[in-house]
Amino acid sequence: MAGRTLPLSPYQRLLIAVGCAVVLLASCLVAYEIALQSGIAAAHDTSERRLQIFDRMLEANIERYHFLPTTLAQASEIRDVLAHPEDDALRARANGFLSNMGGTAAAEELFIVDVNGRSIAASNWWTHQSMVGRHYAERPYFQEAMFDGAAKYYAVGITTGVPGYFIANRIDGPDGPLGVAVVKINLGEIEAVWWRSGELIGIFDSNDVGILSTRPDWRYRTLVDTHPTGLETLARDQRYLGVAINGQGIVQSIEPWRGTELAVLRSGDSEINGEFLVDRLRMPLHGWRLLSFVPLGPISNWAWTATFFVGVAVGAILLAAMLFMQRQRLIRARLEDHDQLEQRVLLRTSELQEANSRLAGEIVERQEAEKARQAAQQGLVQAAKLATLGQALAGVAHEVSQPIAALRTQTASAKLLARGKVPELADLFGSMEGVIGRLVALTGHLKTFARKETEISIQSDVVHIAHNAIELANHFREDPSLTITLDAPPHALIVTGNPVHIEQVLVNLISNAADAMAGLEDATIKITARDMGQNAVISVADNGTGIDPAIIDTLFDPFVTTKEPGRGLGLGLSISYGLIREMGGRLEVESRQGEGATFTITLPLAEITTPQIRDFA
Repeated sequence: MAGRTLPLSPYQRLLIAVGCAVVLLASCLVAYEIALQSGIAAAHDTSERRLQIFDRMLEANIERYHFLPTTLAQASEIRDVLAHPEDDALRARANGFLSNMGGTAAAEELFIVDVNGRSIAASNWWTHQSMVGRHYAERPYFQEAMFDGAAKYYAVGITTGVPGYFIANRIDGPDGPLGVAVVKINLGEIEAVWWRSGELIGIFDSNDVGILSTRPDWRYRTLVDTHPTGLETLARDQRYLGVAINGQGIVQSIEPWRGTELAVLRSGDSEINGEFLVDRLRMPLHGWRLLSFVPLGPISNWAWTATFFVGVAVGAILLAAMLFMQRQRLIRARLEDHDQLEQRVLLRTSELQEANSRLAGEIVERQEAEKARQAAQQGLVQAAKLATLGQALAGVAHEVSQPIAALRTQTASAKLLARGKVPELADLFGSMEGVIGRLVALTGHLKTFARKETEISIQSDVVHIAHNAIELANHFREDPSLTITLDAPPHALIVTGNPVHIEQVLVNLISNAADAMAGLEDATIKITARDMGQNAVISVADNGTGIDPAIIDTLFDPFVTTKEPGRGLGLGLSISYGLIREMGGRLEVESRQGEGATFTITLPLAEITTPQIRDFA
C-alpha cells in the first residue's frame, strides 16, 4: 500500500500562489506586446497604402497641367505679344487665348511674363485681380525658369493672395529668352478630397511648413516649434507672401518608438491631442513630405482589451488546474482511506464486471448489426426502386419503339416526296429524321437499362455530341429566351464511351439548368469543351440561383431532387453519374448561392494519332 497523501504546507501553498501569479503576469505582458505590435503593424501598413494613394492622386492632378506651359510657349499668340508687348491688339488676342486655354484646362491662372518680370498677358485680365502689368521678377519660380528653363514652386500668389502650385517654362526665341509662361494650379480640390476621407494627413514643404492638410489650422504652421529667426528667414524667402507663419509646432515632439515614430500633438481640439503614430512619405520631385498621423489610443485600448481577455483565460486555466489538482489529492486520499474496502469489493464484484463487459459488448454488436440492417434495408429499397424503374423503362421503350419506327418510315417517305418540290420541307424532314434516329438509339438504351454493361469500347467525339445535345435541347426547351452557347476547339475530342450515354447526360444537364433558370430574363447556359492533356473536360454552367448547400453533397444519390413534386424523380443525375463513372470518368458539381451552378464531366481521351478537324457551320 502506497504512503498516505499529506496536505500541503503553508510554504508550498505560497510557492504555488507565487508561481501562478508569475505565469499570469507573464501571459498578460506577452499578450499586450503581441496585440500592440500587431496593431501598430496593421496601422502602419494601412497608413502606407493610403499615403501612396494620396501621393499618386496629387501627382496625377499636377501631371495633367504639365503640358500647358509648353503649349503656351509654342503658341503664336504668345510669341507675337512677347515680340511686340505694346501692341494692344496682340495683347488682347493673347489675353483671349489664355482665358480660353484656362477655361478648357480648368487651371487656376495662366499668365505670361517678359524677360524683365512684368506680366503682359493673363487669363484673368478682365478681373479686379488681373495679373497684367504686375511684376514677378523677384518670384523664385520666375528666376528659376529663366535660369534653368523650367520651375515648379508652391507659394502664395502675390496678386490674389491665394496659394497654389506654379509651373513655369522659359519661352526661347531665335535671339534668346522671350519670357516665361506660368500656370498656377489650385490644390484645394485635392485637399477637400483628403478631408472627406477622414484621415489626419498633411503635406510639409522643405521648410517644415504645412501647405496642405485635412486640418485647416495646420496650414502655414510649422511641424515643430520654430525660433523667431527662422520665421524671419521664411519671410525673406517670399514663398508665403502676405501670410504670417505660425511658429508654434503642430507636434510637441517626434520620437522613435517600437520601430516607428510617435508624435505628441497639441491642438485646441481634444480629438487630436495626445499620442499619434507617424508615417512619412517623401516627395522628392517637389521637396515635400506627406505625413500621416494615426491615434495611438484605439490601438492601445485594443491591446489592453486583448490582454484582459488573455488574463481572464489564463486565470481560468490556472484556477481549473488548481481545482483539478486539489480534487486529485482528495480522490487519492479517499482511495487510500478505502483501499482495503475497495479491494474486497473488487474481489466480490469481479464476476459482475465481467458480465457487464460482455453485456456491453453484446449491446455494441447489436447496435452495429442494427445499423448494418438499416443500411442494407435502405439499399434494398433503392435497388428495388431502380429495378422497378428499369423494368418500367424497358416496357415503355418496347411500346414506344414501334410507333417511333413507323414515324421514322413516314418521315423518310415524306422527305422523298418533298425532295425536288419543296426543298425547305425536305431539309426540315431531314432534321426530324436525325432527331427520330436519336430517339431510336435512346429507346434501345432504355431496353438495356436494367442490364449492367461489362465493356465500353465505342469511341466518340464529345464536340460532335455536344452539338447534337444542344440541337436536341433546342427542340424541347420551353423558354424561347433561353440562350445556349458552346465553346469548343475546332478539332475532335475523342473519348472511349457510348455516344448515346454521353448525349443523354448532356441533355439531362441542359434540361436541369433550364429548369433552374425558369423565369429569368437573361437565362444563359454555357457549354465548354477543352482538351486538358490526358482528359477531355466538358462543363455545363448556368447563371441561375445555385444549388442549396444542404443537398449538394447528396445530389448524385438516387431520388434526390430540387424540383417541385411531380416534376422530377431525382434519378437523372444519379443515372448520369453512373454512366460517366462506367466510362472511367468523373461528374462533379460546383455551386454558389446566387451565382448559378457548374457541372463538369471529365473523360479520358482515347489514343488518336492525328486530330480530326470538324466544321459545324
